[in-house]
Amino acid sequence: MEINLAATFQNRDNLEQAAEVLKLQGVLDIKFDNGFVPNSDHQADTFIQSVGSLAAEPSFALKVSVEKSRYRQAEDTIIKYGGQLH
Repeated sequence: MEINLAATFQNRDNLEQAAEVLKLQGVLDIKFDNGFVPNSDHQADTFIQSVGSLAAEPSFALKVSVEKSRYRQAEDTIIKYGGQLH
């Protein structure tokens, strides 16, 4: 069974680090937007959404699809790299 996670990051470098670790953990899909492509070669489709808000700092959104058995591991990885789960 597939489960989707959504998170935002305040720092692009943290987002890239989290995406790289998630890729190594075997996530099914990582999505980004706005033409942003992580420095690594991802085989998954990309969709990062830059959130336009009133905050002074930009916020970057990440959507990840994982197997149910890897859900907790993906959550822990996102939090470890400063992501806020939604």
